[in-house]
Amino acid sequence: MNHKSLVIFFSRPDENYNVGDTKVGNTEILAKNLAEYLSADTFAIVPQEKYPADYQSCVEKATEEKDADARPAYIGEVENFDDYDTIFLGYPIWWGDLPMIVYTFLENHDFSGKTVIPFNTHEGSGNAGTFEALKAKLSTANVIGNGFNISGIKAREEEGKEKITSWAKELGY
Repeated sequence: MNHKSLVIFFSRPDENYNVGDTKVGNTEILAKNLAEYLSADTFAIVPQEKYPADYQSCVEKATEEKDADARPAYIGEVENFDDYDTIFLGYPIWWGDLPMIVYTFLENHDFSGKTVIPFNTHEGSGNAGTFEALKAKLSTANVIGNGFNISGIKAREEEGKEKITSWAKELGY
């Protein structure tokens, strides 16, 4: 069987904390750099209902979703998901957790037997315990616990590209 990797990510452009207005979200920058390095396919988790562009309104929307344990819908689907054996999963930390839309994606797919390698952007909270949460959520997968995390502002710099590719090399990719 050929080793086949997929980089799945959720990222939000527009006004981001500590970064300002962006056309491309912080996590997407990391995901694209990683996919280029790995020569991997990508899948962006794109919400059916766009999150508000201004930061404070997005905070309110995300807080409502978290409080309700919501599962927001996303657009599209990964073609041939079963063909991938390694999934790099990227997301921002939203209020100490994965964004609820990432849970939607996780619950819609069978990760049994797959290797899942998380990476995230944040503005001070590191991985916020999400690497362990993913291990519990995806108990039939091999979730690599030493995922990668970096601040959103650093993800946008050359240093972010260098650090994520270095991390992937250290993991043997």
